[in-house]
Amino acid sequence: MPQLFTESCSTWRPRPKDYYYLIPIVSFPLEIPYDRQMATDSFKSALFLPDPLAKWPWKCNVNPQYLQAKTESSAWIQSFTFTPRAQQVLDLGEFELLASYVYPLESKEVLRAGCDLMNLFALYDEYTDTATPHEAQQLATIVMDALRNPDKARPADECVVGEVARQFWQLSSKCASEIACRRFIEAFDMYTTSVVQQAQDRAQNYIRNIDDYILFRRSTAAVKAAFMPIQFTLNLPDEVFEDPVVQRLTDACGDLIMLMNDLYSYNVEQARSDIHNIVTTVMYHKNIDLHETMKWIDDYCSKLVHQFLNDLRHVPSFGKEFEDEVKHYLDGIAYWVRGNDSWSFESRRYFIASGLDIQKSRKVILLPRSDYQIN
Repeated sequence: MPQLFTESCSTWRPRPKDYYYLIPIVSFPLEIPYDRQMATDSFKSALFLPDPLAKWPWKCNVNPQYLQAKTESSAWIQSFTFTPRAQQVLDLGEFELLASYVYPLESKEVLRAGCDLMNLFALYDEYTDTATPHEAQQLATIVMDALRNPDKARPADECVVGEVARQFWQLSSKCASEIACRRFIEAFDMYTTSVVQQAQDRAQNYIRNIDDYILFRRSTAAVKAAFMPIQFTLNLPDEVFEDPVVQRLTDACGDLIMLMNDLYSYNVEQARSDIHNIVTTVMYHKNIDLHETMKWIDDYCSKLVHQFLNDLRHVPSFGKEFEDEVKHYLDGIAYWVRGNDSWSFESRRYFIASGLDIQKSRKVILLPRSDYQIN
């Protein structure tokens, strides 16, 4: 099995605490009811995770400014008062480590923005995880108003996530170009809108077909906003991101991140009967078992890897003045794929106390239903 960590990653800091966290990933209007018995009948005692990133050329690389950015971001987020559950998410999530893995090329200022953004994502996901559609819409309105008006004081009785978002963007926007600021607001608005749709989906307990699941996830997932810090110090014109090759490269990385997230989160999600996962979707629509589903997802992700590497050889020139910035962006999203994958095992995000062992063996013992809880 290929070693996914460089020495700097595997020895960077003490082993994390036992916890898992899901990057906010969203779902969409679903078409058919989900039969939980169907999924239950397909469960076995263990599953073996595929490794479609085994030949991904970008290795895990930690940002050298990690410790300083972590210290500052941790002090900032700890200045707020959250619900006990949300505080536990932040205490155990190690989101600053995630940022240091997925933004290894960025300056200290941008890395700090990335750390704060990962914390904001964690909070937003936590506060909307069980929200009704109305509650999710309320929080979306609050957060987007805070991001669009970072110098406007928030109401005293408002959900604290609004003030977190305001302070995050008030500081982070200072290290972002004007065009990157615009794109970030657009991407975050897309994300919050999709979380409202996710709440509607959850209330109806439906599943979309496979193509729609992937398409809508690509269009509205938080990954689009998560890629934005890579652009903060760049001045690339819209022409670059509208180019079909660059769009395919961006979509391929986004899809790999989301689908690998689904693979790694499947065990804890099936234990709590969460149906918004590519594994459940493929099992349902293909009428296949868990082993066959792992093979289907492995093949799909392997094709994405091949597509990305092939498209990378055909990126057009946008002028010599943009050559270095285009390379920085494409390297940045590729490092996001590897960094997120490495963090998923090293942080025990999905695998409790066994992440590094599972990274080698790829074997996951399935949890019984409702056996996985966050206190």
